[in-house]
Amino acid sequence: MKAFKYFAFSVCLVLFAGSSGTAAAQNYQTTDIQDLALIYQGGKHRLDWTVDEFRPYVVHRFLDGSKHWLFDGFLFLEFKNGTGRCYTVGYEKEFARKPEWEWLLDRIFDEGKSLSALDRCIGEQIAEIGKPAFRHKVVLGLPEAVRDQKDWGELDGRRMDFSKDEDQIAATKWYIDQLIARFKKAGYKHLELSGFYWVAEDTNHCGDLTVPLSEYIHAQKKLFYWIPYWQAKGHEDWKRLGFDVAYQQPNHFFNKSIPDSRLDEACAVARKNGMAMEFEFDERATIAAPDTFYDRMLAYIDRFEKNDVFNASAVAYYCGNRGVLTLFESNEHKDKVIMDRLARIIYTRQVMKYGLPVKNKTRVVAHRGFWHTDGSAENSVSSLLNADKLGAYGAEFDVWMAADGKLVIHHDDKHGSYEMEKNPSTVLTTLELANGEKIPTLEQYLQAARKTKLELVLEVKPHATPEADAEAVRKIVEMIGKYGLTKRVTYISFSFHALKELVRVAPAKTPIMYLGGGTLPEDLKKMGMTGCDFNYWVFQNNPTWLHSIKWLKMASNVWTVNNPVEMLWVIENGFDFITTDRPDLFLRLVR
Repeated sequence: MKAFKYFAFSVCLVLFAGSSGTAAAQNYQTTDIQDLALIYQGGKHRLDWTVDEFRPYVVHRFLDGSKHWLFDGFLFLEFKNGTGRCYTVGYEKEFARKPEWEWLLDRIFDEGKSLSALDRCIGEQIAEIGKPAFRHKVVLGLPEAVRDQKDWGELDGRRMDFSKDEDQIAATKWYIDQLIARFKKAGYKHLELSGFYWVAEDTNHCGDLTVPLSEYIHAQKKLFYWIPYWQAKGHEDWKRLGFDVAYQQPNHFFNKSIPDSRLDEACAVARKNGMAMEFEFDERATIAAPDTFYDRMLAYIDRFEKNDVFNASAVAYYCGNRGVLTLFESNEHKDKVIMDRLARIIYTRQVMKYGLPVKNKTRVVAHRGFWHTDGSAENSVSSLLNADKLGAYGAEFDVWMAADGKLVIHHDDKHGSYEMEKNPSTVLTTLELANGEKIPTLEQYLQAARKTKLELVLEVKPHATPEADAEAVRKIVEMIGKYGLTKRVTYISFSFHALKELVRVAPAKTPIMYLGGGTLPEDLKKMGMTGCDFNYWVFQNNPTWLHSIKWLKMASNVWTVNNPVEMLWVIENGFDFITTDRPDLFLRLVR
């Protein structure tokens, strides 16, 4: 991040093949602050941080005109005073003394700026859009009492000598006491002091100080935060060093020669060490910059989504001196789009933690069961039972008719080299799924389903001929009836041949839905369909179709929606059902 130190580093990633759910050996770290914005404040070269400058960090106005709260935490930190003195090693030749430490304190608590302005800004927004579901928290940076510094000054009449641990600790404790006392005296209405940040990004110089300082911070009932740079000394030992919260810096944004795979590596390291993640960008992210870093910022969003960061980790946001403010002030449409995307993610994270602001009517169907967990696989009996245990409304599964006329559960038309329609069930049911279970027959699946409360969403796979489709449908409907599950089954298919046969042979009022997106809802209604089960992008590209479906009194389902931001769109638009590989994330949103 800020130190611009880069290292060659390789991480061995174990990739799990097949469809079985996987879990990392450790998880990302979460904390009471979900989205922590880094505010570089204090030095004469920095922003004053007025109410107007804070506003785009506190709330975000989307392109559609709506406004929502943004960051729920703010870290105030500084590396140098702007006149030749630094607050940690590596930024100036001379180190800050007690007068510079006191000057920084005055800057932090300057009336009408910094903390005062942030508190006032939040108050103004509460008056406009109402109270947030959370209380905004603040983390305050601690200057580094640099080893061997002799000119810091006096404390309680004694000259400090930073070649001695006790003097380094004493000076830092004094600063912590000053921060706590001044924060309390200020009486901010909308801010809570969460803890303190160790400004040194490695343990090269003052690593021996963190444990005793952690003990002192904990005695004040506060937390100790740290954000080590990429492969910094001590990063893997952050807990032993006394830190409560640690974020992994990828140090990817700043150097275009570093491949995007660095972000994947950083996520793997964070998971291995139980750390949270840092998201990095600055004012160069604007598309209007002569040498724009827009794509670098975009890579963070894409790779963080890919690596489940936004669903599972606390996130700190390095925004440079004024990165968010620069994108807010930009007239470039692409700048508005990328900030909308990031802000929508942050808003969705708030909903997942604090609850929906609207009433939910959408019910969740686990796509091929709930297999995104240890020991399961798509279309397995365990994935069915997992969906029931999770509390999903339904489980979707796929049915083929094998060469001997028996019905089996599988998504693809092949399992390895074995084709579903050209092999008998006696062969297919010996084949293993990714978790070691065998491919189940429909009968085995229904036997297990009878013991659950799930709605069964049965997809009839398109067979080689219309005759095979029709025969498969007749056998499926007969078996569903045999197990007394007729009222718990919804039929779906891409095959019009199968759907027409279902309309003909299934009991009256049986839910039957078309999966393709190339037919108008009113035409499907005329064919006897009771609903439309379309891909997410079909609805995005045909924005009037959902209204038509509702007007026709048909059921609406959207598939396969795995991104919580898109899930929230589904909920807000009042779909009846959503099919997803991640019913666990959906239930976090609505619970």
